[in-house]
Amino acid sequence: MTSLYATYAAYAVGASILACYVVWVLYLAIMHLVRAREYGTLKKTARWLGYPVVLVGIILDWLLNVIVGTVLFLELPKSPGELVTARLKRHCNLPTWRGAIAWWVCHKLLNTFDPSGRHCD
Repeated sequence: MTSLYATYAAYAVGASILACYVVWVLYLAIMHLVRAREYGTLKKTARWLGYPVVLVGIILDWLLNVIVGTVLFLELPKSPGELVTARLKRHCNLPTWRGAIAWWVCHKLLNTFDPSGRHCD
């Protein structure tokens, strides 16, 4: 029976890592759309094709925050509609283990690709 639990735990960890990666790739796509809009190069067709990407990204971001974020940070979201970025902003500058995780995600994975360079600040 123990090996069955270990198998389920391995699947859960693998699914969580995959979910983080998929949401990050969607974040990259959305930030590229934002950058194109800011430069005035986002055409109508690309904008309409990008809307579903944004919608899927927001939904998966919310799910990631509710499921993986709750386990990773050992706390429930502060509000029902909170996304990962709100949680990261809340913890990023705190001198705690949660702050260390949030700082790493913000500075190593998110800020670089945000057109403002300050996604979590």
